[in-house]
Amino acid sequence: MTHISIVECPRDAWQGFQDFIPTQEKINHIKILANCGFHTIDAGSFVSPRAMPQMVDARPLFAALEEVRATSDTKLLSIIASEGGAKRATEFNFIDSWGYPFSVSEEFQLRNSRKNIEDGLEDLKRVKELAERNDVELVVYLSMAFGNPYGEEYHRDLVLERLLQAESIGADLISLSDTTGEGTTEKVIELCDLVKKESTVPWGAHMHSTYDEAPAKAQAAINAGCTRIDTALRGFGGCPFASNSLIGNMPTEKVLTAIEEMYEVSHGLDPLALESAYNSALNVFGSRH
Repeated sequence: MTHISIVECPRDAWQGFQDFIPTQEKINHIKILANCGFHTIDAGSFVSPRAMPQMVDARPLFAALEEVRATSDTKLLSIIASEGGAKRATEFNFIDSWGYPFSVSEEFQLRNSRKNIEDGLEDLKRVKELAERNDVELVVYLSMAFGNPYGEEYHRDLVLERLLQAESIGADLISLSDTTGEGTTEKVIELCDLVKKESTVPWGAHMHSTYDEAPAKAQAAINAGCTRIDTALRGFGGCPFASNSLIGNMPTEKVLTAIEEMYEVSHGLDPLALESAYNSALNVFGSRH
């Protein structure tokens, strides 16, 4: 039986909302998610609140999650877009993983971090040093790994180049990221095959997709060897720096159904707890969508 680790991403779900979601609502939602059996919850992001106002409450949010982590097997991840963000995250020694977006696209690297690829690499090295000193797993997201909406040059060798750069710096885990939903099922298979062949560390996929295309993409990734998939309930989310239109995350409920249809593949999540989490997501996001 192949087990698929599901990473639930409320941080990605709410980061693009213009109206501020009260911190306590976020905390309550994460507490419900922690009962479901997810491998990891991508709970927040230490980024500039001027650039992303929805993340202004990162400190009080994580401060309220220490007890959640202590009473759950589910790990907590925070997105770290810079060395400065990593330094702020070190206040919370119960955060298991830092996620660093490292882009295949130069344009997106500039939009997302105001750094070019070269400067991003140097920043990533400093983040890795902090991660090692604080015993934190470093997850490197290869953003725009499936293409980009900017008309920039793109080919699989660029993906391989970023993969090797990230691993040379010491990434503990690689996440293939389809930031704007560019990937077809064929592209999903191609890139998963590439990473399975070339990567020397564990890896997964963080894909954005239309609601109806998500099951086929999930099954394509799993059939190509992917055993870690990022999702968000109802498929909310998207990066506001990537393009003018937000493409949502892989919907958790669609991905789980796709897994359940496959032979000798499981996700191990609690169905009753998931129902509560689904209703919680509707309460938090539904009226704001």
